[in-house]
Amino acid sequence: MMTLFTALSPIFALIFIGYGLKRLHFPAEGFWPLLDKLTYYVLIPALLVHRLATASLENATDAAVMVKVVLGVLVLMSVVLMVLQFFIKFSGPVYSSVYQGVIRYNTYVYLALIDALYGDEGIVLAAFLITFVIPSINVLSVSTFGLYVNEGRFSFKSLGRSIVTNPLILACLLGGFLNFSTIGLPFVLEPIMALLGAPGIPLGLLSIGVGLRFRSLGTFKPDFWISSVGKLVVLPLMMAGACYVVGLEGLMRDIVVLFAAMPTAAAAYILARQMGGDVELMSTLITGQTLLAFGTISIVMSVLL
Repeated sequence: MMTLFTALSPIFALIFIGYGLKRLHFPAEGFWPLLDKLTYYVLIPALLVHRLATASLENATDAAVMVKVVLGVLVLMSVVLMVLQFFIKFSGPVYSSVYQGVIRYNTYVYLALIDALYGDEGIVLAAFLITFVIPSINVLSVSTFGLYVNEGRFSFKSLGRSIVTNPLILACLLGGFLNFSTIGLPFVLEPIMALLGAPGIPLGLLSIGVGLRFRSLGTFKPDFWISSVGKLVVLPLMMAGACYVVGLEGLMRDIVVLFAAMPTAAAAYILARQMGGDVELMSTLITGQTLLAFGTISIVMSVLL
């Protein structure tokens, strides 16, 4: 339990420090969007390239089972949510936000926790997983908007473009290529990439705090609780059950279950705004799940891992 507390406390402390800095208007309001771009497009990709290029990828074949488990459960959860929607009948915009609240995950919190608990080996497996999960989640999310909202504000062509230009996917592919090809990182680049990637996770956590909107919380409605319980409780249980069925154990099981236990992603707000989703509910889900996750991740790790 102490190890768990030690791993989680700094992560959520940085998130709340970020929120505090925003409230103090420090260093300036326009600073944080620029820092977020630097983190997303440069620092985190540098971290992933460095870790993947210099890691041992002997378990890549076994890791493919891990990817299949995650994608299979995400599709199954999508079907469950569609059945639930058939009976509850949320409006299209509300359902799209409920769906994103369940299916998406926060990359920064995920990488920070994996790094704290499992180090380089864990980060490599997590990077392998997200290479396949990011495009799959985007396809599932946009398909849901097409079925239930259909605002005509987004096309699969633009979706494909966003996937092939995603800096996290490109970084994972580059790092994996450098490793498998035995090219590796040149001697001069290795320490540069290590230093460049080091601040990525802490700055990303600060950005999460800056993005929290406590005013959006208000009264938690059934749509919030259905999405949050589905994300923070039901999805980890489904992942753990799937791991048991296919015999996935140890570190890979932990990577899969913790992926499912993450709060939803801030990127879901952008997609909801672009495609006609319920942005107020999405904002509530992002903030509320981030707050709830400190407790729910602790329970998931104590019970399932």
